[in-house]
Amino acid sequence: MDEDGLTDADVKRAVMKGAIVATLTEDPRGTRFVVRGVILNDETEVEIVCRFLPSSTLRIITVYAIEE
Repeated sequence: MDEDGLTDADVKRAVMKGAIVATLTEDPRGTRFVVRGVILNDETEVEIVCRFLPSSTLRIITVYAIEE
């Protein structure tokens, strides 16, 4: 996040309005999801890797801007 200049608000918007583009089931710690969305500037696409904890809390693992 820091390296790409992303804020908490950017991540929240991308998670809430984005879509799951991958489900990663090979991790013994649990299924991870890759969510792709657009941040507040309506231009920058990001991917968020996250998982649900047993408490149903969403844990953000990493966030990065997509460079094409």
